[in-house]
Amino acid sequence: MYKKIYEDLLDGIKVGTYPPGGRLPSEKELIDMYQVSRITVKKALEILAYRGCILRKPGKGSFVVFESNLEKALQNEDIMKVEEISGENEPEASSNQIVGVIFDSFDISFGCELLKGVEYECRKRGLLMLFRCTYGSKEAENCAIHEMIQNGAKGLILMCSQGEVYNETVLELYMNKYPLILLDREMAGISLPVVTTDNYHASCELVTKLIEDGHKKICFVFHSFMNTTTVKERFNGYRDTMINNQLPTDESEWITDTAKNLPNGEEDFLEESESYSKLMEYIQNNPDITAYYAVDHALGMILYQMMKNLGVDKEKTIAYFDGFEENMDPLPIFPHVMQDQYQMGVEAVRLLTHRLRGDAVTGRENIPYTIEMPK
Repeated sequence: MYKKIYEDLLDGIKVGTYPPGGRLPSEKELIDMYQVSRITVKKALEILAYRGCILRKPGKGSFVVFESNLEKALQNEDIMKVEEISGENEPEASSNQIVGVIFDSFDISFGCELLKGVEYECRKRGLLMLFRCTYGSKEAENCAIHEMIQNGAKGLILMCSQGEVYNETVLELYMNKYPLILLDREMAGISLPVVTTDNYHASCELVTKLIEDGHKKICFVFHSFMNTTTVKERFNGYRDTMINNQLPTDESEWITDTAKNLPNGEEDFLEESESYSKLMEYIQNNPDITAYYAVDHALGMILYQMMKNLGVDKEKTIAYFDGFEENMDPLPIFPHVMQDQYQMGVEAVRLLTHRLRGDAVTGRENIPYTIEMPK
């Protein structure tokens, strides 16, 4: 019966009954439809997930992956024999292997869903996961890499702490062909596989929405030390879209020296800090700027609180990346990009599994995003 449920759902995906990004029937609905046990339904869904056709999000349901990922998953049809489906869907090659996962930072608006995707896929594939957070420190990143390898990690998923100079340990791993998948940001000039978002085009689309809403002066705000390819792509998208629309943009409309409120409390964005004072002063002295584009949700919240304190929150728009679910977000609904963090995490583990088996994995994989707008 689990084979029949699997095949029925797969056919529904192929013909568009369940389109890319769409939700499959819940486990309970499938139990009622086929009059089978939860174990039978779960096995059918897990096979679809292992094949790469769907994402299973705990507490939310099962969703068809987006088109680019679905196309690749369906190409594996000849390889996925019935005999393979009937067995347990954990790959023998990766069973009980240890892998390391290193983030430079994370919080509830960016990182938690990413980590959930990584953890879920590791557990499903029988991988034991070690986790470290480096909070932007190359020294901490270096220590984490060495500790994980010493403790038996056969591969790494790395959200690198990137600045002007790359970590020599990461470069050494790359040269030695150690299984390594980058997450969220790539290392320019280094052909390591990376799972991320098309930050440039997402930024172009976001700024275009602001311009269509009538904003002519838009200020870009980001953290001084976040010299990553991700931030650069977002900035380039902002700058190019402004120029293409013949709107002025120069360094007077870029705020580049704000501090970052790290989740471990190592740095605090306090009201008496220099960064806070500079931002407040800038907002007061530039009343003609009607929109602020913050590089992430946390910075967007800081800007919003400042505007509330100044009494101009109804006059300004804040655009940003990521955030909470709509009914939980402390910010009003402003235009923002929502990355599919969960799918990014799942895909990073899938690619690492291929590397652990000795398969060649190269290039950049952009996971689709959505633009959320006020209703």
